[in-house]
Amino acid sequence: MKKNKTASKRILCAIVAFAAAASYIWPSGADRALLISAESTTQGDVNGDGSVTAADLVSFINYTLGREEGISTANADMNGDGRVNIIDCILLINSLSGQQEPEPPAADEKKTITLSDEGISITGTGAASEGSVVTITEPGEYSVTGKLSDGQIIVNVDKTLYPAGKVELSLEGVDITSLDNSPLYIASVDDECVITVKKGTENVITDGAQYTNADGDSGAVYSKDDLKFKGKGKLTVNGNCADGIVGKDSVKIFNGSITVNAADDGVRGKDSVKIGDADDTDFSSLVLDIKTGTGDGIKATNDTDEGKGKVIINGGTVNVRAFGDGIHAYSDVEVKGGTIDIFTYKGSSYQGGSTSAMPSDLSAKGIKSDGTINISGGRIIADTSDDAVHGASAVSVTGGVLELKTGDDGIHSDTDVTIGSGTADTYDDVFIYIPECYEGVEGNNVTQNSGTCIVYSTDDGYNAAGGADGSGMTGPGGWRPGGWGSQTSGGAYAINLNGGFVYVSTADGDHDGFDSNGALNIAGAIAVSNGNEAFDSDGSKSFTAGTFIELKGRSGGMGGGMGGAALTASFSASINAAAGDRITVSDSQGNVIVSFAAGKAATSCKVGCKTVSSGKVNVGGTVTGGTALPVTGDSQQVYTGGTVSGGTDGTAGSSSGSRW
Repeated sequence: MKKNKTASKRILCAIVAFAAAASYIWPSGADRALLISAESTTQGDVNGDGSVTAADLVSFINYTLGREEGISTANADMNGDGRVNIIDCILLINSLSGQQEPEPPAADEKKTITLSDEGISITGTGAASEGSVVTITEPGEYSVTGKLSDGQIIVNVDKTLYPAGKVELSLEGVDITSLDNSPLYIASVDDECVITVKKGTENVITDGAQYTNADGDSGAVYSKDDLKFKGKGKLTVNGNCADGIVGKDSVKIFNGSITVNAADDGVRGKDSVKIGDADDTDFSSLVLDIKTGTGDGIKATNDTDEGKGKVIINGGTVNVRAFGDGIHAYSDVEVKGGTIDIFTYKGSSYQGGSTSAMPSDLSAKGIKSDGTINISGGRIIADTSDDAVHGASAVSVTGGVLELKTGDDGIHSDTDVTIGSGTADTYDDVFIYIPECYEGVEGNNVTQNSGTCIVYSTDDGYNAAGGADGSGMTGPGGWRPGGWGSQTSGGAYAINLNGGFVYVSTADGDHDGFDSNGALNIAGAIAVSNGNEAFDSDGSKSFTAGTFIELKGRSGGMGGGMGGAALTASFSASINAAAGDRITVSDSQGNVIVSFAAGKAATSCKVGCKTVSSGKVNVGGTVTGGTALPVTGDSQQVYTGGTVSGGTDGTAGSSSGSRW
């Protein structure tokens, strides 16, 4: 017989009463779980005296509290799960009070639910229908087929009766619409509700335009407990009221071809949203397509519990077309693999303006975290109105490929940005290509240890500005890139170029290739700057290892940096390079240091290199025998090493006293 809330309270009171009688306090999370030996059992005869009485309950409690060891653990394992814990104690109380525990359904029992507007057919135990509503009250696997024009499936399993109970819904050609409720509503299940989208089937779940469900919320697929999607079939979720898929705990999408169309948020989990099983190696059957009307694509909302509120992507193909943020975590974002394609609001072409100003409260970032962002693998393609990658705390990119087009910053952190974790001459662990942006990479401190990064910006390429991001929407004025008001000069900020290759090309005018409001340190990287001020700092400068290259165009400018000491370049040359021309820098023996494509016209080139004292600059030549850097999306390849032939050598110029 199913227990009601009053019975459950009596059970808990009995436990507390027994513990109090024994003068003990029940410890938080007490669980004296252990593996049970294989022996014949009389369930409930904990003290082994041949009968089941209240004395067995006292022995059980004393054992759980650590006072008594000599009990029959096999007899204490009331639910036969191989462990002894508080759940077994509750079941023993049920037995002593005369409440009978329902027999668990047979493992091989076939449970089917056939939906129809003319009548719902159910085989097996655990589910019942009333009108057009099916309610599932027992754990098990249910095969679901058919169509409901205005109906609902509710999962409501008593967690006390069925501890560790799991419900699996195998969708095998389902079309469910509910006009005034969540078509699929998981009210209660102790373990999780698994939605399996069977291979070769197409399934649709659609809600109405206006309603409030039993939880005071809405969502076409709505779960108050853990929710998991798997399978190799197709599922379309239409959230016409607000959100598409909602989980009040965690949402896991591990397999299937799933399309979510939502009026507001696409996939919203409270504790976490996980895309792809971390234990899988093949994600070819996981495709998630999300389109939102006014909200975010993927969102994790828990901002109060430590370690929760995360979005984790392990693999699969994720396509997001969002009015707001593509991915937004109130805690952290982790990208470990997969292909993620994000478009927000009106894309990178949107720069605001009087005709179509962005709503003042709208955030339209690609990947946004109120905590940290850690990208260690995968491929991210973003075309965003606001920052492509934005972290309120540290942003770390140690692996993967990022192709970012944005109306504002490519990568922004309110604290620190770190690129690469390899040695100085490691160029292939990370690749970042930012062909359109306001500023390329921005944070209090920007550190590149390895990898390859290419930036084309309308303002600064790399910027260590200090302070929180001030870019984006500023009320009625609409879009305001760059956030001048938040920058602070001369603070404890730094750009540290420790390794890898970085090329930045900025728009003509007062825009810097590398701009630090504090220190600027080159300590092993190959850094190329085609900006008005190539390497600018308001604090100290240091050059201890690596190579820096400063390109200048016909428009002139204020020179190579307003702050810091004047440093002498190794050599310089007058050149005549147009945008797209190959520029190759070699030492005096003709060995290529680096070869790259010019982002815009250049008439002079200054080179500082800690390993050579003289060399040449070639325009338009061909490199042979070099190592190609892992450039994707750029018009010409970048090389280190090898030799150059053809083209035109620049005219040697004076290198003394040049500023950078």
